[in-house]
Amino acid sequence: MNMEAPAAGRYLEIAERQFAEAGFHGVSLAAIAKEAGVSKQALLHFFGSKERLYGAVLKRLSDKLCAEVESSDAIEPGAQLIEYFETLAKTSYGGRIEAKLVVRALLDTSETARFWPMKPYLDKLTELAAQTPKWRGAPAETIRAGLFQLIGAIQYLSVSAIALDGMYGPAARRAVELKSSENVSTAVRAFVEGG
Repeated sequence: MNMEAPAAGRYLEIAERQFAEAGFHGVSLAAIAKEAGVSKQALLHFFGSKERLYGAVLKRLSDKLCAEVESSDAIEPGAQLIEYFETLAKTSYGGRIEAKLVVRALLDTSETARFWPMKPYLDKLTELAAQTPKWRGAPAETIRAGLFQLIGAIQYLSVSAIALDGMYGPAARRAVELKSSENVSTAVRAFVEGG
């Protein structure tokens, strides 16, 4: 058994949480190493640099999101998209680290970036939408604009949970999340089916 694989996975989990909370620029290798109980050199042994560690965290996130898209029992692409986004809305509002990480990944991306780990996830959603009657033959940019609006609506509320709790209390936040789930369902159905 490869003993390095469990260690690398543990480091990725710690890094994922820290990057989700503070973003790429707010996290140091030293902080990740300290929480993991290892030296900074141990992290560098596995990942080579902070940038490569962040890339590995985002690739793992992209792979997980792609798997969630593919996990639908629906056969028809439109039904897959509806199921995916409705599930994403319901699960994201629980304070999922993934929601924060998606937002951080978009905020932390620089113009000089050469690696786009979230691209396969967005491509998968775009390909599914392009197979629906409404979007067949539509420009990919038009499809992506709609997908970004859906993702953005879900992720924005998800990362705002603490602020909503502070301003209105947990019960009001949960009511907003419930209503937002209904709104996402309506929006994704309009995106897929028209209307």
